[in-house]
Amino acid sequence: MNKYKQILGINRRNQEYIRPHNPPSAKKISDNKILCKKILHKADIKTPKTIKIIRNKRQLETLAWQDLPKSFVVKPNRGTGGNSIIVFYGQKKGKLSWIKSNHQVMTKEQIGIHFEKILDGVFSMGDTGDVVVIEERILNHPTLRDYSFRGVPDIRLIIFNRVPVMAMARFPTKMSEGKANLHAGGICTGIDLANGLTTESIQLKKRSILENTYKNVEFTSDLKENKPLKGIKIPYWDEILNIAIKCQDITNIGFLGIDIAIDADRGPLVLEVNSRPGLGIQMANNSGLRPKLEKLKDMNISSRKRASRLAKTLFGGEIEDEIESLSGKEIVNLVEKITVYHKIDKKAKKEYQTIRALLDTGITTSRIDEGLANRMGHKETIENFKNLGIPEEFKSVSEAKKIIKEYTENGDLNYRLEVITESAKIKVKPVVKTKIKIAGKQKEIETIVSSQKEMIYPILIGNKELKNYLIDASKTFTR
Repeated sequence: MNKYKQILGINRRNQEYIRPHNPPSAKKISDNKILCKKILHKADIKTPKTIKIIRNKRQLETLAWQDLPKSFVVKPNRGTGGNSIIVFYGQKKGKLSWIKSNHQVMTKEQIGIHFEKILDGVFSMGDTGDVVVIEERILNHPTLRDYSFRGVPDIRLIIFNRVPVMAMARFPTKMSEGKANLHAGGICTGIDLANGLTTESIQLKKRSILENTYKNVEFTSDLKENKPLKGIKIPYWDEILNIAIKCQDITNIGFLGIDIAIDADRGPLVLEVNSRPGLGIQMANNSGLRPKLEKLKDMNISSRKRASRLAKTLFGGEIEDEIESLSGKEIVNLVEKITVYHKIDKKAKKEYQTIRALLDTGITTSRIDEGLANRMGHKETIENFKNLGIPEEFKSVSEAKKIIKEYTENGDLNYRLEVITESAKIKVKPVVKTKIKIAGKQKEIETIVSSQKEMIYPILIGNKELKNYLIDASKTFTR
């Protein structure tokens, strides 16, 4: 089957997959967000919390606006598409006005008009009225926050015959006004089912009455730092696959689209189940659905565990080898076990010790806890630095650099000094060389001696040392 014939079109989707596999009873669940949430909750599947439901205009007239939180999401119960959904990120101080992702402010009256449109069924399927659903706003997971412009990304999966067959991440952009929607201008990135790593990305290039056109993108463009979109490790990947399979079992939607967001505190949350999923996911993955679906038509998938394994085996694994061959970089964890080697120290029982280090892309030069630095044989350097009488903090970076210049020009120091911001204060600290082994490789790195009490891990590995690694941010540890 050539590439063109691999693409699943809308007519074939409707005739071969939706009509035979999605009975009317199942469609009723997907078309009613309130009903769907009740069914998912009974099965212990987490969704965004419902704050308020407005069923008629009388309830709207008596709505206690002052009781609404500072941030929330508004959506119709039976809405189609994302244009009717509004996300409010904050509230004007002392006023009944709320702020959208694009900084536009909506007053109580303006929001009320939107509520009325929802109740009138303007955004809904059919000509009947609808219900307003007010939900909690999801807090962006830290792993995905750096790839999103004022919004929360989500994961879209297509499931057929219990098996996830394709997935993509949808990242909000400036063009999409903070919404994770491909047709609004969001970035859609394919996901390798085997490991949850992102692959190719596309974005709306030109919107047209007749046909939208899309372009391939490699980096984020609306953020402070443009980051590569390929090779992002989606957190909770195995759990997300299991949730998707479980949702199909519960709803009995044989050809299912499911949207899942990852909350910073609660983990994966099901946003929506869809019995008529769109097909743009094929463009994001640069691959057609037809051959994947054909493989599953006559299979008897006996368990969710087997379904997840089939998804990874049949439709995954394409990106891992590609990333390694293209980048030559090794994948490491956000918190990695490393070996640190002591300098010559007669009191030390061992020449090395194993510790957990945080791979911190937010700093340039690595940091080492003062206590660990002392144990590693840098006690003399630390005492010498303290005897210099350098102030504990400075009003500006330039003032701190001036002090460093004075001591450096004297030539009395056999170690380097560097300016850092620690506990929101500008400080000057000594830099010592530390021999470590990370991911099986030994190297000597520069580390700034830190006395910061909030430093959870004894060593923070900075950007200087991370150029040859890809960080798997899905695995984290707490103290």
